[in-house]
Amino acid sequence: MLVNFCTAQFQPILECSQMQLEGYHAQNLAKDFSQNNGFLADSLQRPPVDIYIRFPFNINIKHIYLGPSIGHHRSTLIELNVSHQRIDEKTSWLDNPLNKSNIINIKQLIFHRIAQILDENDSTQRIEIYDHDNEQSNMNTTKYRFSSNTHLTNCSTIKITIKRTWRLSSCALKYLQIWGVLSNTIPNELQIKLQQIISPTSNKSESNDDKNPSEIIHEIPSEFLDSLTFDLMLIPMLLPSGHLIDRTTLEKCIAEDIRWCRLPRDPFTLESFTNITQPVVAQQLKIRIDQFLSEHQNDPKYRHYGRLLNANQTINDSNLFSYKRKTFDDNDKQSKRKRDND
Repeated sequence: MLVNFCTAQFQPILECSQMQLEGYHAQNLAKDFSQNNGFLADSLQRPPVDIYIRFPFNINIKHIYLGPSIGHHRSTLIELNVSHQRIDEKTSWLDNPLNKSNIINIKQLIFHRIAQILDENDSTQRIEIYDHDNEQSNMNTTKYRFSSNTHLTNCSTIKITIKRTWRLSSCALKYLQIWGVLSNTIPNELQIKLQQIISPTSNKSESNDDKNPSEIIHEIPSEFLDSLTFDLMLIPMLLPSGHLIDRTTLEKCIAEDIRWCRLPRDPFTLESFTNITQPVVAQQLKIRIDQFLSEHQNDPKYRHYGRLLNANQTINDSNLFSYKRKTFDDNDKQSKRKRDND
């Protein structure tokens, strides 16, 4: 089973010694989508910019996903390198945070290049890098292959270097996902700990044959997953582009557009929403998701998911797009109203 190791539960250490914009530090790349502002270098910091991702165990990389742009800031030339330091119980900080003091200095590590991405297409919102040829193509997604598969095993540190940006924009990464499997070189004790993180109930189910069948973990059907975050959708929204994302994801995208003084738009096609082309709730899919959660409500994996609304009722999403950009006239009216009240 492939796992995204660039998440907080695996305790990766993300470092960038160069100037970063406040609130857009490299550590954001390991946060959940709802808390992830992304990485953005300071406007005074010119390329190259290095980001290091250290893992408390060795992994075998299968593919990497990243978002190269935040607003009008876009990275156009990105290089990926890996190091193969052996991590054991004495150097892993997964169980013992004190082992962080034993981390080898970055300058002492030897890196090998696994990919160099040059993409100046302004419509590219997602870059995917695979260890094999992938012919499936999605809108606003550019796919590449690793330049060398020989260095994808037993990786301990990944170095991402942003070498070039679009015109004078800042170095940016909207998100980062590093998918792979555990290395065979991981010590047994560390492997058991990691298996508990990946599948908390797998060990119990193997040791207890009389386990209640209703408590067996079931995989989430792919049609229930958000096209951007790959998390389970509670209120699926069908975009004009045909993609499906959760309403919370859509609200975050719209808030980001307004923050950058843009009209709300489809995150895949970048086309602005209109009265004719705007997201709608996928009612039938919502019903199936609620049914899936009802059938597996005893599974620990889905216990924290709530069915926000009754799937048989019409979901009122009229307020979802009731955003209005402030103008100078709006500010003048507010100031005048405040003076009148005083």
